[in-house]
Amino acid sequence: MTKRRVQRRTGLLAAAATVAVLAVVAVPVAAGGHGHGNGNSNGKGKGNNRLLAAGTATEQVGAGVQWHIQFQIHARNNGKSSTVSVQTPTSTFSYIGSVCSGSYTTAAGTTVYVVGRQTSFTGTGFGAPYHGYSIHKGGPMGADFSWVSSFASLAAAQAACANPAVSLPTPFALDAASVRFKV
Repeated sequence: MTKRRVQRRTGLLAAAATVAVLAVVAVPVAAGGHGHGNGNSNGKGKGNNRLLAAGTATEQVGAGVQWHIQFQIHARNNGKSSTVSVQTPTSTFSYIGSVCSGSYTTAAGTTVYVVGRQTSFTGTGFGAPYHGYSIHKGGPMGADFSWVSSFASLAAAQAACANPAVSLPTPFALDAASVRFKV
């Protein structure tokens, strides 16, 4: 009788452990996310939150007008790891990658992106609640183009995540960059 109870309990624990593993593997996409570049389980119960790109970039957005950007973009858009800080001639702002992050490849090469909620703002203009950033891998500085977008609502940010290749273009040439890509 005791042996049968132990076997039954062991069988239940094994079944419960299987359910627990399945629960860890089936990580849901973060609110507003779309799945591009999100973490995958590594089989040990920990999500893949690898660094896709990090560094600094100086965009030339007009005659003599430069924006300085510091960024860290991870594969999982959990809002705690991807950060972007932007300094313009009239403002500074930063945001976290709470909506989506990832990379896509076109004939022009690889672009890494993040979209998230603004966490700080000072100055004039660019006070939107959500922002996006994309940076293109290439050129002698490690990156050759980048782009900062602003979104008036979570819905607009989510729409950008649905098609980042169209919504987050990369037209501004970089004056300077120190970027490492790991995509």
